[in-house]
Amino acid sequence: MSDNILNSPSTAYWGAIFSLFIGVTSLIAAEFIPISLLTPIAQDLNITEGQAGQSVTMVGIFAVVTSLVLAPMTQNINRRVVLFTFSILLVLSNLFIAVAPNYFIMLIGRALLGICVGGFWSMASAVVLQLAPSKDIPRALSIVYAGVSVATIISLPLASYLGHLVGWRNVFFIAAALSFIALVWQRLTLPSLPPCESSNFKNMFALFKQNWCFFGIIGTIFSYGGYHLFFTYLRPFLEHNLALQAGPLTLILLVFGIANCIGTFVAGLLLGRFFRPVMIAIHLVLAAIAMLLFIKYRFLSSDNVTMDTTLVIAWGFVFGFIPVGWSTWITRTLADKAELVGGLSVAAIQFSIGLAAGVGGMTFDLLGVSGIFITATIICIMGAIITALCFSLYKKATGNLA
Repeated sequence: MSDNILNSPSTAYWGAIFSLFIGVTSLIAAEFIPISLLTPIAQDLNITEGQAGQSVTMVGIFAVVTSLVLAPMTQNINRRVVLFTFSILLVLSNLFIAVAPNYFIMLIGRALLGICVGGFWSMASAVVLQLAPSKDIPRALSIVYAGVSVATIISLPLASYLGHLVGWRNVFFIAAALSFIALVWQRLTLPSLPPCESSNFKNMFALFKQNWCFFGIIGTIFSYGGYHLFFTYLRPFLEHNLALQAGPLTLILLVFGIANCIGTFVAGLLLGRFFRPVMIAIHLVLAAIAMLLFIKYRFLSSDNVTMDTTLVIAWGFVFGFIPVGWSTWITRTLADKAELVGGLSVAAIQFSIGLAAGVGGMTFDLLGVSGIFITATIICIMGAIITALCFSLYKKATGNLA
């Protein structure tokens, strides 16, 4: 039995868990704020919008590298210290970008952010295991992951609005202030978080020898890939296919983010009781939503905006289950290696997002939005099959249910 399990508390550290929620909110908001501010950033730094957009790619590159090397390289360091370090780097990252005199300094700030993103997410499940007893794990994870949904609201409509009012640099100063609040909150509430001594490269690669673990990582790729295939092209769909103007478009994105946030909380309630059936069902529900949109645009009238927006919002709600679900899978099946599999999971997620954008781009150019819908349907169905296979192999290997 691992140190992580031995140190599982009898009652949850809810203050510390909410400090992680604030940290995630500031972390993910900082990652995606440039998407809403590409034009003013490009104009101010005298670069193209394409170059400004590459700042998001910079985060992904450093996130993948950090997620894979963090646990082995910091295996003897208290996780409380590691989290503080990431929080300090997050504040510095936002400040670097806010004062950046040129593109190079901005990329340094984004590289620091990538280290924070990859490092935090690779540790998230393992840290929550030390902050909450097993019965409260799904609820605790749903609180932490709700920060992603709130950050989506902050980084898309709110950041765009504030950028027009106070300028893009001040938006990053505000992000730095939010990051500092998270740092202080974590300093006041986080207990000691002993590291897991088995977190080394040898044990990381050994995980793939367990076929159910391998299929779990593949399932993660299909889950996030199916969702992001559609999400990446959500704005063009709303703008061009539904012909929404700026006001209604912003409102739909806001409601989408709120629905996603609600989904994470509902996931925390349902996954604790019905983990396996819910994990399989959510992929099928996503596939059904995508198929309904495909049928509507391929065979029926495409002018029912209410139906379209309802399905889009439902898509956001259901996705709230995905990150909470796969993090819960880690805590249920690999609690003693949560940091190692967490690192692999982060790398898989970043890979799936990039692959979804690439495949989606080619599909969108060749087949239009209906091609996006049918491809997302197929990937989500494959996700359900692989998830069910993962659970079946785990039971066969261990005699336990996931």
